[in-house]
Amino acid sequence: MKKGQQPQSRAGSLAALTLTLALALVASNAEAADITAADKNKPAASPPPPAPMGLFGVDMPAAGKFALSLTAQFANFSGQRIGARGVSSDFVVATVPYLFNPTQTLRLVPQNVALAVQQLGVAYGVTKDFALVVNAQMLERNLDMLTYRGLGRSTERLGMSYTGTDGFGDLVAAGVYRIYQDEIHRFQLNLGMSFPSGSNEQTFTLLQPNGTYATNRAFYALQPGAGTYDLMPGAVYAGHLGQWSWGVSYRGRLPLGSNPEGYRWGDYHEANGWAGYTWIPGITTTLRIAGSTLGTIRGLDEEIRGRAPAANPSFYGGQRIELFGGATISGKFVGYENFSIAIEAGLPVYQNLNGPQIAKNWQAGLSLRLKI
Repeated sequence: MKKGQQPQSRAGSLAALTLTLALALVASNAEAADITAADKNKPAASPPPPAPMGLFGVDMPAAGKFALSLTAQFANFSGQRIGARGVSSDFVVATVPYLFNPTQTLRLVPQNVALAVQQLGVAYGVTKDFALVVNAQMLERNLDMLTYRGLGRSTERLGMSYTGTDGFGDLVAAGVYRIYQDEIHRFQLNLGMSFPSGSNEQTFTLLQPNGTYATNRAFYALQPGAGTYDLMPGAVYAGHLGQWSWGVSYRGRLPLGSNPEGYRWGDYHEANGWAGYTWIPGITTTLRIAGSTLGTIRGLDEEIRGRAPAANPSFYGGQRIELFGGATISGKFVGYENFSIAIEAGLPVYQNLNGPQIAKNWQAGLSLRLKI
């Protein structure tokens, strides 16, 4: 090759290289545009199936969105238990000492308690991974109480009292934070506080063993409020794949101190495990198992002195295992997808109570939910 031809050859090679790079860049941009267009046309991932109605801190609203819920729950209690063993009312009044005079026995035994709770919940998605929740509730308890005659160990029945209490419960505020999520699994933590907005000084009227009626401060379990600031920690794992969903959760309620009346409820711990199945989009059924433990009341309210098991702080708490079945139905079937109805009902399969203590029979609830 001649020296005079070298610059021309190098110039040709450079031009060819430049053309090749330009074509590659155009092809790359075209491919990227196709991928971007495909991503835009790809349908958004569907939200996870709803969790059972009775759980807290699982379902979270989207960022900048509100979720409102109005929930009604009902429960019934009857029969006496000492540990896991059922005992009769006659056994209680013949053998169990009265707290304030152990030489005498109890003379009043609850026969039935009906509980109704109406709760309003508001949740707001601060970010896609953090939400704030506030719950306010009103409680009503109706009590059927059997009174025995005299102050001895007699099992002669004197009569019944029908009484109860109602009022606003304690306000609960909490934060829920999602620490991890992928296409199947998610992990969330929640931390809340219960504020003493409900009364714990309500009164009721009962038939006494001497045949008169007396009005006194209602038993601990009949008070709408606890009178304490309680820490409420929790954690959730949930997953879903295809039509199936599942999860486990924990939530506690830990009083931080005694109330002005001189007592506080025992620590409460609840663990849940559940499985769900979405039959068609918008209809999910669930099965849940719940295990809970509650400590005895610590301290004493000097104004609660009735001759009944529920007047003794030591006759509170225990362990309970319950099974629940439920369903969530989307409002899409009536033309409003942001609305849903959830139902759940269950009963205890095991109770070991610090008693004598009235036992739980069943629980059922209905929740109306709206996303805004």
